[in-house]
Amino acid sequence: MWEIELKAALVKRLPKRLRNFLERLRLVVEVAADGWRYGKYMAPVDSGATQRLNQRALETQVVKDYHRIEKGLALASPKRPFGEGPAARLKMLLPLASADSEYTTHGRSALDALNLWNNDGVVDDVIAPVRNAPESNGSDPLELFRSRHSVRDYSDRAVSEELLRSVVAAAISSPSVCNRQAWEVRFFEGAQKNAVLRHQNGNRGFGESAPVVALVTVDAKLFSGAGERNQAWIEGGIFSMSLVLALHSVGVDSCMLNLSLNNRSLNNLRGGVGLEQNELPIMMIAIGYGAQGNRRARSPRRSLDEVLRPVRSKS
Repeated sequence: MWEIELKAALVKRLPKRLRNFLERLRLVVEVAADGWRYGKYMAPVDSGATQRLNQRALETQVVKDYHRIEKGLALASPKRPFGEGPAARLKMLLPLASADSEYTTHGRSALDALNLWNNDGVVDDVIAPVRNAPESNGSDPLELFRSRHSVRDYSDRAVSEELLRSVVAAAISSPSVCNRQAWEVRFFEGAQKNAVLRHQNGNRGFGESAPVVALVTVDAKLFSGAGERNQAWIEGGIFSMSLVLALHSVGVDSCMLNLSLNNRSLNNLRGGVGLEQNELPIMMIAIGYGAQGNRRARSPRRSLDEVLRPVRSKS
């Protein structure tokens, strides 16, 4: 720690232009490290090199293509015929996938549904089922969002494994690009929890009081191409928010903990937790029941007009 403080003190003595240059250089180094990791672990674009696909990545490509068929059949007026590309890739990939995998079963049924539509103009109700109108219980559904606040003062009441499993099961319903569902979550308690929290720099004064800490990660191997370079963080953020709202819906409090770390610190976290290099840490989440009389930050919100921006027409 003293070495970091010493370096910071030396940097402060440098001319402002040089400090700005060094900060930009640090940014370039961090971005280059992110790009190197993504380039090393990303999947081939649309199965261009099947020999590079492990079983999970292969299954993910199968999911991408059968989901393209599902989405097409869910349209109000699907094209006919459609799906030549996804069908060709599925026919190539399915023989390589595990025969007893549910992904293989879904892929084959999607192919059958695509053929049914293209040949007979009939939509398979299993692949693209009619959506039932949601039922209302009479309460204000938006209150779930308005009433959630970050908690930084927890009681020692335990959070059961059964409850944690149930909220993860709910969060799995999160939207995901091509239904790839690349998220993973680990829960830490006790000494393990305190050790993990040392890799996060915003939990001082309350982190250790939380009974549970979650670590959300995303597998970089399930994305491909330059266009998807940021998708992992989008996916991880969506899943994390769903997880937090699921916790809130069953009366469990939480606080999202950022992982705004450089690559050296992230690699220290990977080593401490046992993550593979292709696993991208998205965030930690402190979880527990708020202590009696706990307070929350005021955290005033932006006005609606600041967020809801008008669309400017082109003149």
